[in-house]
Amino acid sequence: MRWTFGLFNRLVLLSDLVVCGTVLLVASHLDRALPAGGQTAPEIALLLLDSIVFVSCMIFAGAYRFENYRKLLNEAVRFAVCLAAGFAVVAGLETVFGGSEAHPPRALAAWHVAAWAVLSLGRLVVGRAAGHLIATNRLRRDIVIVGSTEIAGQIIRNTQTPEWRHYYRVVAVFDDRVNRLHKEHRDEIEGTGITGSIDALHTYIQDHPVDIVIIALPWEATERIFGLLERLQMIAADIVLPLKQNVLNLRLPHGGNVAGIPVLELMREPLKGTKALLKLVEDYAVAAVGIVLVAPILAVAALAIRLESPGPALFRQPRLGLNNKPFMIYKLRTMTVDPADDGSRGTQREDPRITRVGAFLRRTSIDELPQLINVLRGEMSVVGPRAHVPKMLVSDQLYAEAVRRYATRSRLKPGITGWAQINGMRGGIHSVEKAAKGVELDTYYIENWSLWFDLKIMARTLLVGMVGRNIF
Repeated sequence: MRWTFGLFNRLVLLSDLVVCGTVLLVASHLDRALPAGGQTAPEIALLLLDSIVFVSCMIFAGAYRFENYRKLLNEAVRFAVCLAAGFAVVAGLETVFGGSEAHPPRALAAWHVAAWAVLSLGRLVVGRAAGHLIATNRLRRDIVIVGSTEIAGQIIRNTQTPEWRHYYRVVAVFDDRVNRLHKEHRDEIEGTGITGSIDALHTYIQDHPVDIVIIALPWEATERIFGLLERLQMIAADIVLPLKQNVLNLRLPHGGNVAGIPVLELMREPLKGTKALLKLVEDYAVAAVGIVLVAPILAVAALAIRLESPGPALFRQPRLGLNNKPFMIYKLRTMTVDPADDGSRGTQREDPRITRVGAFLRRTSIDELPQLINVLRGEMSVVGPRAHVPKMLVSDQLYAEAVRRYATRSRLKPGITGWAQINGMRGGIHSVEKAAKGVELDTYYIENWSLWFDLKIMARTLLVGMVGRNIF
């Protein structure tokens, strides 16, 4: 998870809400000399409403933008206006409904002045934090360029200017013509070396975080652009195409700007900023609690496996993770040991290698529980596309060749459970039709992720998705 402007803005918004509510509660408590817990529920609700009105006004005023936080005078004025709105709402409600319990207007005003002072002081801290993030390049986005062209040169030059160097950095350039360019002594562009071909990019992204991939080709090269997009669809990054400057200044629905150059967004990174933080917290919280709860079950299952057949209780096998990076998945062993099996053909329902204990573990999904270790290691998520073995086969074809959009699944970490798994994609995928349906479901999940969506999938998994005759 990396810092983004959006994440910083949302954290500032949350801190304003907490600070405003806390100051109002403390001020009202001190002003009335109340004993601990002396405020009534209606009073607390009213002060919470006050804080929500304040933050809502700040949002309406466009206050939560990164460039505003170091303009302290402007921020102080915004605080005053938005707190006044909260004051007006609360004072109005108390006048109508408060009766003898209503707070004097002078006291309400004093509480809001206290909130204004604390919030204004807080902006000094926020402004310094914003400056530190910029100075230390924490908000800088790493760019990979595909295509050694004049457009690429312009992008590199722009990112090296004082205006943009703290926000963007070109880390590598890739071009399928790399061998020809080397022969022509054109092995770098604007001081940035050409790292390799597009195939080399696939390896590069597994160990180097990339935020933006720019296809630096002219619009006229439509066929090449779409061909490259298909080859780049597995990368968990924003994939953009530079636009020509034009006098119309078209505002495209998926347009943007990178280092002063207008771009069209072709694919968006699924999770970044606030979403990435929520997903990370969810994964570690659920996995940490889960591993403690299921530890006794795993211990009993491991003992049963060892008593029934020779071999380790824990099974490790290569799988493909984020950006197609291989990792070793952990599962309880459910079959007799077969060193020749690479997992590419999956498992049949009546596979003779499945042991009696293994059959039970599969039907109850207990064999999947050690994957919580993979979640804690950062290799998997609790919810996501299913982790497949490299070069997985479907009807004697490579899955990636049988279904063209298969590679998009690697734009998220694989999950222990997922939208596809709870919609019939358990129990073996041995037809192209079922494989295509699985990719369709995974793509829908990636494009529509939300915390609520994950909670829904986890609930359905626990209630109906872990046990059944179709799970083997």
